Amino acid sequence: GILMRALAVTALVVGCLAAAARAEIIDRIAVTVDKDVITESELLLAIRITALLNGAEPEFSAEAKRAAAERLIDQLLLRREMRVTRYPEPSPEEVAGQLDAVKKMFAAEGGYLAALGRYGVTEAELTGALQRQAAVLRFIDLRFAPEVQVLEPELMEYFYRVCAQKLRESGIEGNIGFDEYRNDCEQIMVSERVDQRVETWLKDARGRARIRYQEDAFK
Repeated sequence: GILMRALAVTALVVGCLAAAARAEIIDRIAVTVDKDVITESELLLAIRITALLNGAEPEFSAEAKRAAAERLIDQLLLRREMRVTRYPEPSPEEVAGQLDAVKKMFAAEGGYLAALGRYGVTEAELTGALQRQAAVLRFIDLRFAPEVQVLEPELMEYFYRVCAQKLRESGIEGNIGFDEYRNDCEQIMVSERVDQRVETWLKDARGRARIRYQEDAFK
């Protein structure tokens, strides 16, 4: 769904720089969420990793930084809830599998290591982002998906009103019958309802959090 994609890539700042003046610029606070901090370097890294995974040029405009900040805030709030409720982290094997998939993306484009160099991302940073992505998506699936129930009459109505068109847009040709594509439609409907529940939860969580933006970081 939309929110899952929006939540697909985030990253944490790592290391510190020897030059104090440069550290002050790179590690400048961009957002505070209660006592948690999101730095400007986190925003830039999140933008670079998102661009890498999408095969796009990274954009560092004020709007792009703001969008990255919103994704990082959402992830921070979700991971805070994960810690409180002690949801399990993904296994190293699961993350390694996702990393292998990323490597295959760049097999014909100069290679994986070359791509990391072009985007200014280390393997450790990418692995960390994939781990956090997997953890958040698993949490959403375990926490919100069980709340969604779809009744057969509303599924059928949704199929003819929405799903059939979406399936055609995905490239499916010919007759799209309800019985044949029932499960596909149910997955689409459940995904949209999960997204809605997550958005409602995040709106409430944001309302309870003290979020402050340092506007200098978004210029």
